[in-house]
Amino acid sequence: MSLKNVTQLFCIDNKTVCIIGCGALGTNAAVHLTGAGVKKLYLCDFDTVCLSNLNRQFLFTKADGDFFKSEILKQRLSYYSTDTEYVSVVKKITSAESLSFAKNCDIILCCVDNAAARRVIADFSEKEKIPCVFGGIDGFYGTAYLYLPDISPCPDCAGIINDISVRSSVSSSAGIIGSMQVNLALRYLLSDDEGSAGKIFLFDGDLWDTLIIKPHSQCKICKKPEVKI
Repeated sequence: MSLKNVTQLFCIDNKTVCIIGCGALGTNAAVHLTGAGVKKLYLCDFDTVCLSNLNRQFLFTKADGDFFKSEILKQRLSYYSTDTEYVSVVKKITSAESLSFAKNCDIILCCVDNAAARRVIADFSEKEKIPCVFGGIDGFYGTAYLYLPDISPCPDCAGIINDISVRSSVSSSAGIIGSMQVNLALRYLLSDDEGSAGKIFLFDGDLWDTLIIKPHSQCKICKKPEVKI
């Protein structure tokens, strides 16, 4: 079955997705979103390829050192499939304005590990009412969370905004969590998200667990009557 047929099967060939962070999680997520056949894929990162990260950022090579990640990722994905339109955004996420390119996206995947950028992404998601899937890894541990503005508890209540203290980054964990982020995104795009939103999916070594998140009583965002979970 061709990628085009897969696209038609999933009925997502009119969907636009944004990946913020083209490192370990982002490269994994980008491959699976391309394979699923999304119409348009934004690839956002301000950094260049670092040779010490090649163990988990498998689409990059030694020859890519010092080139922008988003540009190289766009090139490699275009070899994989020409059905998806790829847009490279070389930009550091520091404010809502820096995310203006994502306003027309159907969903965002947050694949960065610093609190400042995650805060900007979370606030942008809430303001623009664009769903966001957050992911993070540390060694053999990882988490994924689908945030639906005005429906599920906010990222603060889920406790996923703070810096991720990464002691080590294992390629297999990046593959697992990056794939889980895409799985959650695809289920949302296919209108099959009722069982996923508002839950943190935890991977620990060889075990999966799920935590159901409840809004904090003092949270200004989650006090809205629309928030259901």
